[in-house]
Formats: sequence, C-alpha cells, structure tokens
Amino acid sequence: MNISDNVLKEQLKNVYFLNGGAYGGKTTMAKLLEEKYGFVRYRQGDHSEEYAQMARPEFQPAISLDKSADWHGFFAREPKEYGDWLDQSVAEEAEFAIMDLIKLSQHEKVIADVCIPTEILAKITDKDKVALLFAPEEMTRKHYFDRADKDEVYRFIKSFPDGDELLKNVVEALHYNYKKNRKKFLESGFYYIERSWDDTVDRTLALIEKHFKLI
Repeated sequence: MNISDNVLKEQLKNVYFLNGGAYGGKTTMAKLLEEKYGFVRYRQGDHSEEYAQMARPEFQPAISLDKSADWHGFFAREPKEYGDWLDQSVAEEAEFAIMDLIKLSQHEKVIADVCIPTEILAKITDKDKVALLFAPEEMTRKHYFDRADKDEVYRFIKSFPDGDELLKNVVEALHYNYKKNRKKFLESGFYYIERSWDDTVDRTLALIEKHFKLI
C-alpha cells in the first residue's frame, strides 16, 4: 500500500525539519530549539539500529546489510561502493523516520534532526518548515569524527592493525558523493545555511528561527 503525499503532508504539519549533511549543526540547533520552544526533538541517527532490525532485504537491502561478520571488510570497501551504500541507507531510513514523526507529532510540535532526501521532503512538507544545514567539505573532512556520537566508531576503526588506513578510506567514502549531494541541496529550492569557519551558534539559531517564523 502506498500512502499519498498529500496525506503524509497533512500528518506531518506539526514537524519542522533540520535536514542536510554531516557537521552542519543539525543536532546542536535541534537541541536549542527544543529548549527554547518546547519542541519534541527527534534525531534520526538515534534510531538507525532500530530501523535495521525492522528492515527486510527485499525492501531495504542497504540497511539490512549484515556488517557484523566482517567489520574490517565493511570499512575497507572501495569509497564509491561505500559512499553509494551510505546514500542508499539514508533513502531507505526515510520511510521509517517519517512514520516515527507522524506518531510523535499528532499533538506536539516536533523538531526533526534528519537526513531525508530533499526530493522526498519536497512532496511531504512546506518549504518554510525545512532548513538545510551543511558544512564545506574541508570542514567535514577535518572534524567529522570530532563528535561524541562518532567517538565509538572512531576508536573501533583505529583498533584494527591498519586503523589509520581504514580511517582514511572511511573519510574518502563519506565524501565520495559530497559534491553531488551539495548540488542537490543548493538546487532543491529549500532554505539552506552552509556553515562557515566564523559562524556563531547564536547567528545560525536566529536565521533558523526567522525562517521557521518563530520570531
């Protein structure tokens, strides 16, 4: 059964989306909006394992992939294969995230920290409820693993005898489709903020508040 876009849009009318790329500031901004406005906060990345458990290979082949048998091989894949898998995983997680957001937002306003493809968002929500946050490639390459939620993965990769080389490979994979994805953000028609080295948290928050018509 397919659910029509207009039905999904009505069900998601209480959701504000912070979407975009790695290290763009989505999680930081979502927390601040939660604190300031009483939003229910949803972070897609917190549910990846849950979604993988529900996934079925015939419907969600990317997130159904069993990585546990050969973690080294998983991290050592060619950057193109790895990068394409990451993009496919994001697309497959979208339907799970959307269903969670529908449940959460029936009686509450929700701030959603997500990575839902822009072509899906364009069908299920209004442009004034989406802000794309992303960072320049040089910034994500330098700081991708400088976050608490990435520390465990970082240490796991480094635990292999060739951990330094594996880490370089993972970073290349993470950025393999960077230019293509950035282009999609810029051409999507959605409001976007590309992070800069001199940005401040207060400035970025104010821009998002204005776009969401919270101030």
